[in-house]
Amino acid sequence: MRTTDAVSSGEVERQESHRADPHEVEQTLSAILQSAPFRSAKQMQKLLRFIVSETLAGHSEMLKERSIGSHLFDKRPDYDTNSDPVVRLRVAELRKRLALYYQGSPDETILINIPSGSFRAVFERPGKRPGPLPSDPLNGPETPFPLILPTVSATESVTGKAVEKTSSSRFHWKPWAAAACVLAMLLIGLFRYSRSPEDRAFEKFWAPVLENSRTVLIGIGNNPIYELSNAGEDAYYRDHPKTRFQEMGHHSYLPLAPGESIDSQYLHPAANTYLTIGDVGALSDIEYILAQQHIKIDVRFVNDLTYGDLRQNPTVLIGAHNNVWTLNMTEDLRFGFQGHSTIIDRFSPAKQWTANADRSETYAIAARLLNQWNGKVVVVLGGVGYAATRAAGDFIADPQSIAQMAKSLPKDWEKKNIELVLHTTVKNQVPGPAEIVAVYSW
Repeated sequence: MRTTDAVSSGEVERQESHRADPHEVEQTLSAILQSAPFRSAKQMQKLLRFIVSETLAGHSEMLKERSIGSHLFDKRPDYDTNSDPVVRLRVAELRKRLALYYQGSPDETILINIPSGSFRAVFERPGKRPGPLPSDPLNGPETPFPLILPTVSATESVTGKAVEKTSSSRFHWKPWAAAACVLAMLLIGLFRYSRSPEDRAFEKFWAPVLENSRTVLIGIGNNPIYELSNAGEDAYYRDHPKTRFQEMGHHSYLPLAPGESIDSQYLHPAANTYLTIGDVGALSDIEYILAQQHIKIDVRFVNDLTYGDLRQNPTVLIGAHNNVWTLNMTEDLRFGFQGHSTIIDRFSPAKQWTANADRSETYAIAARLLNQWNGKVVVVLGGVGYAATRAAGDFIADPQSIAQMAKSLPKDWEKKNIELVLHTTVKNQVPGPAEIVAVYSW
């Protein structure tokens, strides 16, 4: 955690945590937890409540990575945070959800923020938050600066006729005023052209999606799930005891004894109903990027997508083996899916990447395809297993990852199609940072 030379970290923490009244913070926290980005994310609710509570209490020792992992994620007190980044990944997702919340709730009296590189909350009034930057700093409106205008004496005519003026009201630039203007213009130029290489690479990658787009279509995978009907549950519980939650209607897996079966008449396909946590994570990554540019999204299951739909807007396809459009789009690309667990290099078929049986080591494809057969840009995020899909989403939403990718591409890569094969290691169902194992552009 960064601090100033004159103030200790503990003093900074106490100052920042007392910028807002704790009662107001609790009210804001309650509103956030009931909002759409948090309502169904119980783990995110628990994590945010913990960080806010410990910050308000001044318990800085509880806001260390190991302490959070131990208290919220059942980790050993001495676990290796380098090999298990679950806390960093979850807090990164928490920041994204907070950003989504404030996009839709700009009038909050208190802002709850978790600065990058920290696990501590900061509470501020909206007036302290800097205004939004233009979406394209190179072409957006320049930051205004005050011009020093000459004073006009009371005897000067407002009609422009020549009249006598005092010497103090003559129109001329003093040396210090000219120097101030030059300095202001230099600062503007510095601001406009000093973006980091990571930010520039990120903008180049996403420009075909974001430019001239009001709506982005997102096609998300549909897993083949069979759901047990209420009649089937009733038939089972006629011969088995219920728990108190099942008495209230709780759906749960039926503990079938060996040889016991469920009548197929009670099983029905649950089409366009359920999402994997990995697809939701990738969707959250895409929503965060588009929300910053105030671009609307149209989220649909792939069963609801037609060829005509894909011709109307830029499209992001999420999921691999549960998304027929992903398989269709990558069918003729260099890197493609083969079977349930393998990605193959069609230029060199002997080169393959296969996930292991428990998907703790797995692979994904991420692609940005310009002017594909549908006439619009398409971004593809699909992995062997849901965790790999989520890792692909995390990768393309991270400016540092995009900048790393750009280093292995030709100078004019922003005008080309790009396809990547990514590798990730999965622990506790959470993927680690994705690594590039193959890249191709054309």
